[in-house]
Formats: sequence, structure tokens, C-alpha cells
Amino acid sequence: MSIFEPVHLDCPECGKPVAFKVVHSVNADRRPDLRTAILARRFQRETCGACGTTFRLDPSFVYIDLKRGQWLAAHPVNAIAHWPERETEMRAVFEGSYGAQAPRSVQKMGARLKPRLVFGWSALREKIVAAEAGLDDAVVEMLKMMAMAHAPDAPFSGTSSVRLLAVQPHRLLLGWVRNFDDAMGDLRWVERALYDEIAAEAALGAEGDWADAVAAFSGALLVDVDRLMVDADTA
Repeated sequence: MSIFEPVHLDCPECGKPVAFKVVHSVNADRRPDLRTAILARRFQRETCGACGTTFRLDPSFVYIDLKRGQWLAAHPVNAIAHWPERETEMRAVFEGSYGAQAPRSVQKMGARLKPRLVFGWSALREKIVAAEAGLDDAVVEMLKMMAMAHAPDAPFSGTSSVRLLAVQPHRLLLGWVRNFDDAMGDLRWVERALYDEIAAEAALGAEGDWADAVAAFSGALLVDVDRLMVDADTA
């Protein structure tokens, strides 16, 4: 089920208390309206009645969608600096809830779920968009890597990420999203044929051109090109 906790939070602009329902878990099967709100970028937003400032809480909850086979542990975007620790923690949570440590009857449901760890709202939304379109999220990350490598004029920055924003039958929309407020910058359409080509190459595993990416994402909870950038920054 979806779990909320009613609290009062200080407005970041004027400091006045704002009534908020902080989410702890989302069950998209029972509450499809919450899934819709995430896709519309309005989930966990409130407006201060005193000064009119609209603000959004950082995500810190588990999102479950049995129909689409998703178990997503969402964390604040700045926590990605510690992703190895978070991945270990969330793997244990999943195993206890739906994996080998869960009751046998629940394990059957868990077998239908693909566990993932995400940092920030745009990363969470991206996984939902990909699943709805039936896309392999690891292949999506490789597509993003190719787009970044062939876009020398794109607005690269340590404060932004490339995200899958929309899917059409013959093309996919990628955009550079500013992490701290999800503001969208440069947008680019990519042909679906390129996704299919990468998927075919990735299926070759270590023998293909995508060996490093396949190895990094294999068995991972954090399937996001940003993890490779954090690795590079901290190496």
C-alpha cells in the first residue's frame, strides 16, 4: 500500500509552516494516480499559503509497480555520492521484502520485480517512462552515453543529468535536466533504430563494443550512467 505521514514543513522562502503529506511508499497498482503525478512532475509539491512559493521534497521512498515489474528505491539526488553504500542497503531491503529472505508466497511476487536504485525525481520518472515503453533501462543508459559522446555542444555540467523524457514509436526524447530543481534544458530526439542497434550489440556481452557498460550495469541496482561519472570523480 501507499504510506504517507502528515507533517508541517517550513517554507524555504518565508519560513512559515506548510502542511505536507510526506510519502514513505507508493503502490502504483493500487494508486495509479500517484504514478501519474510523478510523471507529471507534481508529486510531493506544495505551495506556501503565506508567500506563494512552491517547493518539492527530495524523494525518499520505495515505489512498487507489480504490473510493470518495478521496485524502485528513490533517494535524494545529492546522495548519489554514496551510491555503493545505498545500493548495498537497498539490496538488503529488497531481499528482506521480496527476495530470498521474504516469505515464500511473497517471493513469487518478487520474482516479477526488477529492483532499482534511483537518485532524484528525474531519475525516478525516467525508469517509469522506460518501463511503460517496454525499454531495457540498461540499454537506455548506453543510448544516453552515445548521445553524450556525440553532442559536443550539449550543456554538460556536474549539476545536470541526461534523462529519457518521452518515447514515441520511432524516436526517443532525451533531455539535459538540472538536478537540484529538475529544470529541463537541451532536448534532443534520438531514432528508435539506434536503441535497437545498441540492444543487439549489448546482447553480445563482453564481446561487444559496450563491454564496460554491460559489466557495470550487470546485476546492479543503480543502472544509471551517472554512477560511472561518480566513479571517475572519486577514483
